This record gives sequence, C-alpha cells and structure tokens, in this order.
Amino acid sequence: FQSMHASYYHKAHACIMVFDVQRKVTYKNLNNWYKELREFRPEIPCIVVANKIDADMKMTQKSFNFARKFSLPFYFVSAADGTNVVKLFNDAIKLAVTYKQNSGDFMDEVMQELESFDLEKRSENLSDQEESCPEEKPPSS
Repeated sequence: FQSMHASYYHKAHACIMVFDVQRKVTYKNLNNWYKELREFRPEIPCIVVANKIDADMKMTQKSFNFARKFSLPFYFVSAADGTNVVKLFNDAIKLAVTYKQNSGDFMDEVMQELESFDLEKRSENLSDQEESCPEEKPPSS
C-alpha cells in the first residue's frame, strides 16, 4: 500500500488510518497516506489507530505525535481481542454521518447534483413509460 488508488477515496465520508505498533514503517507511512488522502478528500474526518496493542500493552504508554500534529482523534486498539474496535467504528460512523449531512466539499456537491439529476431522469422516464403503455381492457363476456 505504498500509495492508494484514487478510486479508494471515491465517495468516502470518513477515513480510519491504521498502523501496526510492532512495525515502525507503518507509522512512518502515515504522513504519506494522510497527504494522499487530503489530495482526494480534503475535508473528510480522519481517525488514527494504533493496532495490535495486545502484543505489547506498553505501547499504550507511548506518545504518537502524528495524530496530535494534525488534531486527529487517536485510538489504541486490538483487532485480535477486540479492544476499542466497536468504539472506533461507532465514532467513525458518527463522524461520517455528520460530515455527509454538513459537507461543503465541492466534489460532494457535484456528486449530489449528479445523483439528483440521475434520479430526475429516471422518474421522467418512468412517467413517460406509464403514459405510453395502453391500459388493458378487461375481457368482455
């Protein structure tokens, strides 16, 4: 995952950036991933996650400056034993919903217009089809 493809960000309303506390290189990659995320989705909420704390609980005493530097929410989790996983996803969903409801992001506005336009076209087509279909007359006895 040296770089993500732009399509991964398409219609995203939140981002969870995870690094492995046992692999320093994953923490170092956060800067690159965050920079790339902001190129495609400059406004979406982002959460930083330190994973695999079950392997070394001392890691929860460490200070990871990346999240603080960008004022991002930060979680210690263990996918293996479930520590903080539900809380993380609940909070990410809340942030995503709030963002979607209040988004001023230009691309979100464009996508909303396109979706709305598409829905209008479909409804016009359905109305046209209903008008052009002759009604069936009940068989005469």
